[in-house]
Amino acid sequence: MSIHPLDLPEIVGRIGHFLPLWTLELSEYENRQKMVFDPKTFHACMLVSKLWYDTLLPILWADYDAEGMARVPQEVLVRNTHHFRTFLLQHTEPCIAGCTRLVQATLHPDGWCLEIVERLVQSNPGLKSLVYDSINQCLLDPNIFAHLSQLEDLSLSGWSISEPGILSRALAPLAGSLRKLRVGGFAGIEYDDRAWDGNLSGQGRATEESHDNGNFGDIPLLSLVEYLRVTVPPNGFAVRLVRRCPNLVRLDLTLNEDNMENKSHLLALRLSDSVSQYCPNLNSLALRGGLAQERKEALIRGCAATNSLSEIVVVLRSVNQDTIDSIALHATTLETLGILNTTDDNIDLDLLFQLAAQCPRLKWFSIAAWSCSETPGRTVLEALKRSSIRRCHDLEILDVDIIEPSSSSDVKEGDSDVILLSKLFENGPVDGWYYHSEKSGIPGEEDDWEMSAGLVRELFHVVAMLGFEHLRQLRWTGAMFTRSSRRASAEYDGLPFIYFD
Repeated sequence: MSIHPLDLPEIVGRIGHFLPLWTLELSEYENRQKMVFDPKTFHACMLVSKLWYDTLLPILWADYDAEGMARVPQEVLVRNTHHFRTFLLQHTEPCIAGCTRLVQATLHPDGWCLEIVERLVQSNPGLKSLVYDSINQCLLDPNIFAHLSQLEDLSLSGWSISEPGILSRALAPLAGSLRKLRVGGFAGIEYDDRAWDGNLSGQGRATEESHDNGNFGDIPLLSLVEYLRVTVPPNGFAVRLVRRCPNLVRLDLTLNEDNMENKSHLLALRLSDSVSQYCPNLNSLALRGGLAQERKEALIRGCAATNSLSEIVVVLRSVNQDTIDSIALHATTLETLGILNTTDDNIDLDLLFQLAAQCPRLKWFSIAAWSCSETPGRTVLEALKRSSIRRCHDLEILDVDIIEPSSSSDVKEGDSDVILLSKLFENGPVDGWYYHSEKSGIPGEEDDWEMSAGLVRELFHVVAMLGFEHLRQLRWTGAMFTRSSRRASAEYDGLPFIYFD
C-alpha cells in the first residue's frame, strides 16, 4: 500500500516553509512598520496530525526575532529555544538564553545585557553568521570567539578596543573559517603614526610591518576572507587588514578625510599599493565616506596596475573628467558600475553615458544624484537619446535615479496626460514593462509617482530602440520597472554595494 504524499515528513516540511508566520503591522510608538509573529494559520496546520505537529514544530520556532515575538509568553519562548536557528536581538529587548544550536545571530548588545549576550555567543559553536555590533561602545571581550570555528561571516563594529592587541586576539580563532568580514566604528583606538613613515619601497613596507601595531596587534592571516568591509578614519589599520587578506575578491571601504591632508594622501597610496601587491584576486571595489575625491580616483587608478575590476561602486561629491578617466582604466572588464553623486546638482549625464559606452561587458549601470531640473525624467530621456550606451549589448539593469529634491513628480506645465503610475499600469504591463510601487521592495510601503503617460511610453520606446535584448530592470527618476511581475526587491539581490547604507 502506497503512502500518501502528505504523510511524508519531507513533503510536510516543504509545505511548512511556505506557510505564513509573520504579518506587517504599524508600530504603536514609532512611525514605521514591523514584522510581527502571527502563527494562526501555521498552528491550524499543526493540528492535522501528530506527524504534521512533530514536523512543523521546529520550523515554527526556527527564527527568533525579539521585537516581532514580544507578545509571545516568555515561558513559551524558553521552552522552545532548542529549536532556534536564527536569532535577532536589538539592544532594548530582553535576551532569551539557553539557545545552543544557532546558525545565524544578529546581536546589538547594550551595557545592561552584555554578559547575557556574551554567554549566548559562547554557547553556540555552530554559528556561521554573526552580526555583533555594540550600541554604546562596550569593551570587546575577544575570548568569546574562541570556539567559533565554523564562523564564516562576521560583522564587528561599535566596540571599544582600547586594550593592546584586542582585535587580533578576537580574529585569530576565526582565521581558518572566516570568509566575510565587516569591521569599523571602534572607540579607544591609539593609531601608530609610524605606519605612515617611509616610502612605498620594499624597505618602507618592511619597516611598517616590523614595528608595534598599537592596539590592533599582529592581525592574523585571514587567508579565506573574500569580502572585506572597513569603516575607519584615515590610518594604517585599513592598510594592515587588506594586507592580511591575500584572497580578497571584494573590498568595501568607508573612509573619511583627515585634517592632515598628507595622511589622507598616503592612505590612498598605501591602499592601492597593498591591493596591487597582496590582493591579486580583487575584482570588486566600493568607496564611500568623505575621503577627498582625488584620493578615491587615485585608489581606482592604483587598482588598475594589477587588478582588472569587474565591479566599481563609488560615492563622489561631483563627477569630472578625472573621475571618468580613472574608471575607464577598468572599462574592458567592468560588469557593474554604480556612481552616487552627493552634492553636484548639475551632473553631466552625457559624460557618464559616454563612460558606460566604453564598457562592452557592462551588465548593471547605476547613477544616483540630485538634480536642479524641474523635470529630471525628461533630462534623463534626452541624455539616453544622445548616448552611445547601445554598445552595452549585455546590459541587464539600468538605474538612472536623478531626483529633483522638492518634488517626486516629473510633470511639466501643459501636460494633459498626467497620471499616477499605479493607475497607468493597473490593467497589466505597458509595452512589456511592469511597474512596482512598493518603496524599495518593502511590502506595505507605497511610493507612487505622478508622471506624463506619454513620457513613460516614450521612455519604453527609446529603450526598445537602443536594442537592449537582456534588459530586465529599469529605474528612472525613482520609479521602478521590470520585465516580470516579480516584486522589484528580488531583482536587487545580485549587487552588494548599490545601496549606500
